[in-house]
Amino acid sequence: MPFWVDDLDTLLTDFGTDIIFGAATIKGIFDNDYLGISSLEIGVESRGPQCLVKDSDVSGIVQGNTLTINSTTYYVRRIEPDGTGMTLLILSKD
Repeated sequence: MPFWVDDLDTLLTDFGTDIIFGAATIKGIFDNDYLGISSLEIGVESRGPQCLVKDSDVSGIVQGNTLTINSTTYYVRRIEPDGTGMTLLILSKD
């Protein structure tokens, strides 16, 4: 087990958001930044919901699973483990 796991648990407890995954409530860092891209007179605007969670909290997660964050249901679109025990989940509302 990496030495920083206790620090990570403290970080998620102090600054994480409650995330409902199946029957479990886990902690993760949720981000829903505005994304604006402009190119050749074409503009695209969107939100980019994503959350960073511990691998062990989402073992068995697959694309299409749902998470509930701040009373909003999100679908898992992409799963990006980073090799350090954390996974970035790229989400969408539909």
